[in-house]
Amino acid sequence: MMKRSGWLTIVACSCVSLLSAACSSGSGNGNPDAAKPGEAVNQEEAAELTFYGNSTQSQQYFNTYYGDAIRKKFPNYTIHYLQLDAAVKATTLPELVATKTTIDIYYATIGNFESALQTYDLQVDMTDLIKKHGIDTNRFEPTLIDAMKINTGGLLYGIPIQSNVQALYYNKDLFDKFGVPYPKDGMTWDEAAEISGKLTRFADGKQYYGFSATFGHTIRSNQFSLARADPKTETPTIAADPKWKTFYETIFGKMMPGEAYKQRFLQNSTLDGINGFIKDQEVGMLNFFAQLYLTNPEELKAMNWDLVSMPTFRELPGIGSQSYPMYFGVTKLAKNPDAAAKVLKYMASEEFQVSLARKGWMSSLNTEKVRKEYGQDTPFKEKNFAALFINKPAVIPAAPIYDPALVSQYQAAAQSLIKGTTDINTVFRNAEEAGSKAIKAAQQAK
Repeated sequence: MMKRSGWLTIVACSCVSLLSAACSSGSGNGNPDAAKPGEAVNQEEAAELTFYGNSTQSQQYFNTYYGDAIRKKFPNYTIHYLQLDAAVKATTLPELVATKTTIDIYYATIGNFESALQTYDLQVDMTDLIKKHGIDTNRFEPTLIDAMKINTGGLLYGIPIQSNVQALYYNKDLFDKFGVPYPKDGMTWDEAAEISGKLTRFADGKQYYGFSATFGHTIRSNQFSLARADPKTETPTIAADPKWKTFYETIFGKMMPGEAYKQRFLQNSTLDGINGFIKDQEVGMLNFFAQLYLTNPEELKAMNWDLVSMPTFRELPGIGSQSYPMYFGVTKLAKNPDAAAKVLKYMASEEFQVSLARKGWMSSLNTEKVRKEYGQDTPFKEKNFAALFINKPAVIPAAPIYDPALVSQYQAAAQSLIKGTTDINTVFRNAEEAGSKAIKAAQQAK
């Protein structure tokens, strides 16, 4: 769930959310969860709600980070979770829609969320529900609400329950092995490129690479806030906006220099950023989202690593990646929209968000309290998590329904550039042509 198009199972699917909140219901002096004096006991009428995230997240995962906390807060609610199983057609979103299966709350990462709802005509403008139940959207990080409205023409199909930004992870052992000073917070990409060059070497019978990233996420969350398509003309921007050239020449050029990268991509078509960093430990620095240590906890417990803020472009001092929010929204298939809205209001509360932050997921709220609590219930609380909050998130541009197809073409362009078989202008023209075909195909399908 973490990607707008297909995330890489981490993200790809990535993306996802965690939680365990505590909220009281019940009474009795000996019960630590009993209502305090003056505090209302939650005695909502019975309701049944079904969540679906178009994700292979397990039932245990859902319960740990969502379900258990919601059930505790709403003891009269029955909470169900539909899990996607790629081998079972009946669990896919098209099949669920076709059979009119109840989905009260749908959730997914930005881009995937809106496109899925619109594709299957499940979207509900929650503006009235939000007002009715007193959900204060001003408490959210502003770019998250703005991004939703940009993609929906001003409507609110859901609210952001969690967020994410990118940071630069690094393997301390590789830095120590080659005597290279560790990266620091506040670096520029030019400074990071110097480090990448020093770490990219062949030693002890093994090729090492200074830097890698998951290309789709880096492109999608680019710091220049570049949309893949012009929203007015519905044409690809890759060859039209010169900032793309700066972006590609930096991330897929300066950061991945030389023959070693060229040969790796010519032979394998890619350099697996996550496995290369964690499993193979052939990558010194990895640009990735904050939740890496949550999706690979056991591997990272055994690894000597830390993180710093994502390097910035000289043209954009202090601007980090775009946020990568997870939205939750009521669907047209919902049987009890009001009960669903009450649950979403709770999930957006500071109580729930603090618990979310402590477990290692970035909050969608723009408050210092949740930031200070970040990661404190994880085995990695001594890491430099303050780095995640140094940069200001870049503005999130429009992402039309065909955006995932464009991201795939832009990612292929990055691989072509690293292979060095043609110049960047030709790479961009080819990507523009392929992107135009993808847009027309999506428009015809719609």
